[in-house]
Amino acid sequence: MEYISSALRLEFREFCVELVLRQIDDMFQMAGIQPGQPERVVSGARRSRVEEYYASIDWTNLTDTQKFLKVIGLVLSQSYISDERKEFIRNICIKEGLIVEGEQIQLPQITSPNEPDDLFMHQFPGGLPFGLVKPEFAVTAKEGKQSLKFELKSGIGIIWRGVYPNFDFPTFQTACGINSETNLALKKALLAMNQTESEKIFFQSYAKHFGMADNHIPMLIPQAWIQWHSSSKKVLQASGSSLAKELYRVDFVAFWNNHRYAILIDDISHYAIKHGNQWIADEETYSKRLEEDRKLQVEGWNIFRVSNWEVRQNKVSEIVIDLQKFIGF
Repeated sequence: MEYISSALRLEFREFCVELVLRQIDDMFQMAGIQPGQPERVVSGARRSRVEEYYASIDWTNLTDTQKFLKVIGLVLSQSYISDERKEFIRNICIKEGLIVEGEQIQLPQITSPNEPDDLFMHQFPGGLPFGLVKPEFAVTAKEGKQSLKFELKSGIGIIWRGVYPNFDFPTFQTACGINSETNLALKKALLAMNQTESEKIFFQSYAKHFGMADNHIPMLIPQAWIQWHSSSKKVLQASGSSLAKELYRVDFVAFWNNHRYAILIDDISHYAIKHGNQWIADEETYSKRLEEDRKLQVEGWNIFRVSNWEVRQNKVSEIVIDLQKFIGF
């Protein structure tokens, strides 16, 4: 897992173009970073110098990452850099999910006794199942500790780790042991997991518009089981259980900039009830959607809702642009 996104690295490199070489050397070396041998050639002496320092950083290493964050902190402490430029850097860091306190830049705080450097494992200790089929699971005990175990079956996948700060399709296919030359079956399987035609249209439009299979952008994970119970909703409803009100599965989830997003494609049943052949707007039904949103937001999800009507009106190309702005990539 890379702690610092390529987008932030690029922004900081371009920021350094306004500095002189001596200033670039001073800040990287004061943070304990020495130049290395870059794999790619870029134009300009300042860009090249930054790439030399980048070449010696292991972005999956927490210590190296903290050294780079110290470089940014040193930038924010320099009097010769304008307040406007400092604010630009602060805003970029915040957008990338980092914690900014004055001149200090830190990774998000993670509280997990077993995986102190993996926020995803803290949020989903049993992994995140996805697919149309409800997960089959068991709580098992080993070495005095209980854990959640899944039984893999056709039509379901599970994401275990390596998600934050950013989860894209190339990362996913690598975790599946697949390369870009043999990923056609994987892409077809993801498309087949969409439950409705509107979801398929939305998924395909997003994937094609942004080149999801090849580019460093958020991957849409279809039919994600963010919570569920051993009993079905029908059984829970019949028994009057409050658990029946909980949203088990969302149409898509995405993980980006150390944040998690739930994307929902709503049909008319989300806001109305059917009487004969007609749908009648219903306040109680609508209130359930608002309750779902509040609960998800309290749990740390960012919510993005789309209606089937918008999809049918051929507005998907506009909507995926809105989603891009909402997530920030």
